[in-house]
Amino acid sequence: MEEKPKITLFAYSKEDFKERRVESLEEALEFKDYNVVWINIDGIAYLEELKEIFGFHDSSIKAILRAKSRARVNLLEDYIFLLLHQVYEIKGGLKKERVALFLKENFVITLQERPGDVFNPIRESIRRGEGPFREKGADYLVFAILDAIIENYIPILEKISTQMEDVESRILRNGDKEILHKVHGIRRRILFIRRTIFPLLEVFRKLQLDGSNYFNKDIMRYLEELYSHVTEVLDIIESQRDMANGLVEIYYSTLSMRINEIMRILTVVSTIFIPLTFITGIYGMNFNPKASPYNMPELNWYYGYPATLFVMLLIAFGMIYYFKRKGWL
Repeated sequence: MEEKPKITLFAYSKEDFKERRVESLEEALEFKDYNVVWINIDGIAYLEELKEIFGFHDSSIKAILRAKSRARVNLLEDYIFLLLHQVYEIKGGLKKERVALFLKENFVITLQERPGDVFNPIRESIRRGEGPFREKGADYLVFAILDAIIENYIPILEKISTQMEDVESRILRNGDKEILHKVHGIRRRILFIRRTIFPLLEVFRKLQLDGSNYFNKDIMRYLEELYSHVTEVLDIIESQRDMANGLVEIYYSTLSMRINEIMRILTVVSTIFIPLTFITGIYGMNFNPKASPYNMPELNWYYGYPATLFVMLLIAFGMIYYFKRKGWL
């Protein structure tokens, strides 16, 4: 039998804190007198219960169910609905996961596709009573969750930067085709992150403009910081995309230089052998020296063969010396 998605509850106020695993959303309502009640569901589940208990609209529920939904925010009469994406590293690339967030009165409800998220630092701060969580309301928790999602992009982007620096060094050392495939893989990851995070600009901009009914003035300033944070992350992504494109150009430039170097060496070798081939071609002609004194009399010389080899070596070394003096070798 398939296990039901886990519901974890954090209920806290300035002086008290409760952490529970509850079996139903009705059970979570028993903690409604706390300053903040955070309900986290590990799975896209309990949607009908959310509609019945909290009065969430069908449009919000349908947005969660659509697998390809973009990040969005709905500011409704009595609650806020946000849909965002967490990004994780997996073997061979990146994967994104939908995170739905509701803010209604003192309730914050988060739904994730599967267990595991980037919110553990928030949980630890609440458990230990660190930071302003216990003293502030549910709107601050929403800000902290959004900030954690954005912060999670930073180590991924830093790792991509490190990979690009490594790839650049490898390109300059050898520049094989495998490196080019790696560069294209990095570019795909950068574009994946950009497509995921770019809609957040619109989300946070809308929260800034229309969220004053749901967030107090202090939290509105935090939302402005979130918008700036997303802008900074996008600037990093754009810089990395330019760097990735530059790596492709470096690869092809290095490849072109390597080909030019090979062609230069081959040209020098061919040039050296041109006069040698000319000499061997002349002495490959079958003229009988007995028929005429002009028909290659040197064929009868006692040291003719060694002399010819010596002249050929002299020409070859002379040309090599000349090419080195010119800087062609």
